Amino acid sequence: MSGLKSVGVSVVSSLFWFVLQGCKPPAITFPPSPIRQDPGQLDFDTDNDGKADFFCLINQAGRIDRIAYDRNADGEPDEIINLDAIAPQHCRHLVIVLDGFPYDVVREFYQAGHLRMFHPPAVVIPPYPVMTDLALEDAFGYIPCEGIEAKYYDRKKGRIVGGTWDYLAGKNEPFVKIIDYRGPTLNDAFLYLYPKAMFEKEINEVKRIWDRREGAETVVYLVSSAGLGSRMAKEGEIYALKRCEQLIYQILFETHGLVKITMFADHGQTNITCKSAKLDEYLKSKGYHLTDRLRGDNDVVLIKFGLVTSAALNTRNPAKLADDLVENDKVKLVSYVQGSDVIVCSKDGKARIKSTDGETFQYEPISGDPLKLADIAKGQVSGREILKLTADGKHEYPDALYRLWRAHFCLVENPPDVIVSLDDHYYNGAAAFAGAVTMASTHGGLNWANSATFIMSTAGKIAGPIRSEDIPLIVGKFFKRAFPANK
Repeated sequence: MSGLKSVGVSVVSSLFWFVLQGCKPPAITFPPSPIRQDPGQLDFDTDNDGKADFFCLINQAGRIDRIAYDRNADGEPDEIINLDAIAPQHCRHLVIVLDGFPYDVVREFYQAGHLRMFHPPAVVIPPYPVMTDLALEDAFGYIPCEGIEAKYYDRKKGRIVGGTWDYLAGKNEPFVKIIDYRGPTLNDAFLYLYPKAMFEKEINEVKRIWDRREGAETVVYLVSSAGLGSRMAKEGEIYALKRCEQLIYQILFETHGLVKITMFADHGQTNITCKSAKLDEYLKSKGYHLTDRLRGDNDVVLIKFGLVTSAALNTRNPAKLADDLVENDKVKLVSYVQGSDVIVCSKDGKARIKSTDGETFQYEPISGDPLKLADIAKGQVSGREILKLTADGKHEYPDALYRLWRAHFCLVENPPDVIVSLDDHYYNGAAAFAGAVTMASTHGGLNWANSATFIMSTAGKIAGPIRSEDIPLIVGKFFKRAFPANK
């Protein structure tokens, strides 16, 4: 009986896997690797006749700047196309947006000789808390989100609103209205259970959308890459990058080079296995009353939704709550508003962030130096200058002054009273989600690993570091039109 049950489960699993993959034949048919490779050239056999018929030519800087075709079947390039000589405004534009990709992983992949049709990747620092919806609203220059996640404390209603149904309805991701592809939200649960199958389904769908030729610009967002990273960490991220590279080679081949491609991600990933921080239990042990409405001074609203290394809380006494949270070994940083300033505290001390214009800041240590900025942020400092000085991978908290100030004052319509950045080994989130998978990686916190992601384009070189909100202007300049085109 147990054997029959096992067979039944296997059959059901196989059928489910087939459904995830889709009934259509794969749209990506390009060879997964060249038949010959040397420092100056990659040779591909696209028709499987044993001879090279498509060539990618590499310049002295190590970038693919020309493609070539064999037109007389002798296995050698006859027609050479200079990709850089084709102006971006004369090309179709494919924009591939990945969910959750660390800059360091992409840079390593690029340095190993991959994705060399692109100019080198640049560092992108997203808003804090490091969440997809917030980062992509910035990256597309669209409207602010109502809350940090699809579940949040509504200040006007005085209670928690949203949750799973709002997430499925896409209420906290308005950007979906102005892009060409974002998979059905009902599929999002499966991407953590079957990450490779879901990514294969999505990457092939991207090719089909591209082939429909419905506009000069095609913007696609692949949520399934988050499943690969969250379940498989770096191994899953490399898998996704290799499949994107294969897709891009095929599109270059099929379009005769009349394409420019931009690829970026929403945020970084910790690539560290993590477990629940159990903040609710900790707060109860401190005597707080966990609730969905604030009625008394001891009430705390803790939002538990996605499994992330940050937490949003509401309270009538943020200073006391912050002091109590900092005592928790799983907490790295806590911030809250005091008047028109942001107070940030950690075990290393407490400091005040002041700004009158949201662009220049004063960092005033009260005790210690929680952001490790005392040596470089003296007096009035430009947020852009702090971005440049801290987004090199050596500083723990990139662009911290601007991101913390914005998180509390001008990022979402319903900012929390207290924001927590957790140690990377811990997450905050819904117990229902936590029981479904083991998290090999996630995001949310203020530090480099959670934050730093990438952008690169074949249309031109991008000099980093930049913020997510800079992407529309930078990409738009390449094509001499607004980005995204549908906005």
